[in-house]
Amino acid sequence: TQPVRVLLPDGTHEIVRPYTAWWLRGHPVLHGRRPAGLRAAGGDPLLHGLYDEADATGFEDEQVLRALGVRTSVAALLDEPGGAAELLDRLADPDREVSSPQLHALYGALANLDPEQVTLPDELRAVRDGEIVVVDASEAVVVDSPDLLPFTTGVPLLPVRPARAADLAELFQVRRLSESVTGEVTSEGVEREVPDSVRVLLGRSTPETYVEHEELFVDGIELDWRRTRDGVLHASTLEGVAAGLAWAAGQWPRRFEVAALLEDPSRTEELARDRWFD
Repeated sequence: TQPVRVLLPDGTHEIVRPYTAWWLRGHPVLHGRRPAGLRAAGGDPLLHGLYDEADATGFEDEQVLRALGVRTSVAALLDEPGGAAELLDRLADPDREVSSPQLHALYGALANLDPEQVTLPDELRAVRDGEIVVVDASEAVVVDSPDLLPFTTGVPLLPVRPARAADLAELFQVRRLSESVTGEVTSEGVEREVPDSVRVLLGRSTPETYVEHEELFVDGIELDWRRTRDGVLHASTLEGVAAGLAWAAGQWPRRFEVAALLEDPSRTEELARDRWFD
């Protein structure tokens, strides 16, 4: 059931399936169904909607299921020769339903791959104005900066964890959002110090100051906050300050806690105690 490494006439090597696995995948050996392209019932939920479900009772050994071509997990699929291409083909099929959180996780898994091992797809699944759509790959943009989301109306976005945004953009040879928007601040503000309680919460990477605006305009659009390429945080609302500080400090999930501290500094001890249970 193990893949085989073969020598090609040009001297290069390629990983292929063994003959037995190839034969089993194309014959109705799984309760009268051809197993290739099916998903094991109760398997990885990230494959839900992309593969038809199959009852794999009697085939509990994952290695056997993989040999049959039954998909058990995203990790196992991407570990197979041609697995990434298969997943991308299915993502590009508009008749197969995929949720936004599912797409986020799938792109996170794909971002781990070596670009040399992945054929660039013609189409990609993306999120455009809140709707899951299939678009030409050249139109897609990897979203890597939350402050620029107001500029994305009509833009098909590829969602992924910020730490993997650059990898995903390289994998698909597409732009990142931060590369697509100038993001120049055109309004004037006043520099303010970040409260010590917030700096303790967010850690050493927290900016010491931010620029407070009555109204914050970036490229002619009013925003709550913007962190410019030189690292300066600009904000016009309490929520904007909290989001910007959390983003700058690499602590994005704590933005609501920061907002609570900024709104009511007397909650410092209460919130510190709550962090015992992080």
